[in-house]
Amino acid sequence: MLFHEHSSIDTSKQLLKTPVLWPLFILILIGLIGHSLFWSAPFVNLEYVYHQSAEIITSGQGLKISLLHLFEGFNNPLGNTLVIAGAQSILGATEWSSRIPSIVSWLICVSMIYIMGCRWWSLSVGVLAATIVGFSPLFWVYGGIAYPDVPFTAVITITMFVAGFATYRNSLRLHLLAALLLGLATLFRYNGILFFPAIAIYVALQMYVNQDIHNLTKWKLDTLKVCSVYVVVCGVILIPYLLWTKQVVGMVLRPGFVLVAPTDIIFHIAASVPRIGGYMIWLGALVLPFTVLILQQIRIRLQKRSFLSVAAILFPLNVAIIAAVQYLEFTSGELFGEMWFGWLERLLPISIIVVMRFIFLTASEVVVVGLIIWGKQKIWPNTFVVLWLLVPLLIHSFYRMSQRYVIFFLPPLAVYVAYIIVKSGTFSRRRTIAIALCVVYMTIYPSIGLFTSAYYSAEGHAAAKVAEFVNDNKINIAASRHNPVLTNSLYLVDESRFADSEAFIDHRLVALGRHGSIENAIYVRDVRVIGLLIKRYVVLPLS
Repeated sequence: MLFHEHSSIDTSKQLLKTPVLWPLFILILIGLIGHSLFWSAPFVNLEYVYHQSAEIITSGQGLKISLLHLFEGFNNPLGNTLVIAGAQSILGATEWSSRIPSIVSWLICVSMIYIMGCRWWSLSVGVLAATIVGFSPLFWVYGGIAYPDVPFTAVITITMFVAGFATYRNSLRLHLLAALLLGLATLFRYNGILFFPAIAIYVALQMYVNQDIHNLTKWKLDTLKVCSVYVVVCGVILIPYLLWTKQVVGMVLRPGFVLVAPTDIIFHIAASVPRIGGYMIWLGALVLPFTVLILQQIRIRLQKRSFLSVAAILFPLNVAIIAAVQYLEFTSGELFGEMWFGWLERLLPISIIVVMRFIFLTASEVVVVGLIIWGKQKIWPNTFVVLWLLVPLLIHSFYRMSQRYVIFFLPPLAVYVAYIIVKSGTFSRRRTIAIALCVVYMTIYPSIGLFTSAYYSAEGHAAAKVAEFVNDNKINIAASRHNPVLTNSLYLVDESRFADSEAFIDHRLVALGRHGSIENAIYVRDVRVIGLLIKRYVVLPLS
């Protein structure tokens, strides 16, 4: 790998400069106003599990009972639950108070990316990177619900920022801080530990560049010393927690959620390539407008290469990857995972969805090629950003995927894309294109995020009305977290309405598509956004 050491950000003075803060305040204000429209809506998608687990703590029942309750719905550690409990103890146990940690984490993560872009590059890069992340539909939506994904992303983003800067400065003290943050991030989601290999690789690479090439022994020892800090500190934080979890629950990871049987390991290895494709489809979707600028940069760097021959190879390969993703999602969803496009899948025919996936996958491949070329130009911070994105993504491909995990990789991707936009804007011929693409992004992507938040809110309100109908009419139903209606409103249904045995069940709750038959329904609640029918929640008699 060749590194060129010219860059506009190489001096410590520039790295320590204080960024202008007024653009950040505008982003924060927009974020608060936008999220405030929906933060009091009823819970959706098992949010209530985190809410109830936190409520157990605030009511004084203890951490053990809270963990047992959380374990019924998720394999995640208690970190997010503890933060929600803190918010509940101050603001009361309500929907909006349980969502406050995610909203605050949205603000923290956007601020961190803004500061990182400003200090490593320029004000323009900081503003654009923070905007791309903050108004990305996935990040926006999960920044407004009581899930641990955005809080985790905020902590891991700070962790990677500190770890990268610690390596650049060769500061063991900063590495100690980064190790503490990595351990903390892993207490929000176990995914945190999967970012350590990216740090370790960059530490080894940076020290190799800095060391005398003939003194490999010192390079190995120095690298081992730094990596040992992370292993020891994270071990001190995680091992006691894991032992406590095993003592309380009887296991660390519940097999019903994490399928790790020997026969499944072979499947996970074989499915890693389609999973990478699934993640890349989403990454391509989130930065699609800017692919044009990245392609221009690639053509400048690879002037003598034939793009037609590459396209001839990629076309059948992408078709095969998308076919594999589609097949595995439908046939082995529990093992493989899912990368659904949410409400879009209910509005558009499958043929359109497949075409969209092909376009997004192709766009992401352009982005990855451009990212790797850019990473070779300079070891700090370019190579670090590349490792931050690609190494954890590759590791995540060996386990069940989810579109929510794409959030974890969005900060380094946004920083790279923002850099390309700003660089393109320095050329008069491309400035108009760059500005136009930014306008397109800021028109479409925040709109999708707001629409999705409104959709979740409509889902919550519709499910709450169904729960109210069940309670008022004393209907007996089955208690199931996997029921598409109760996933949202189980916490609102009186416990007496859950039948003790199947013999006493007289009704069932069903989610129907836009064109589903409701002839036998005794109660129907539409899920509509700005008048557009997306699906229906219905109550059906068993007989």
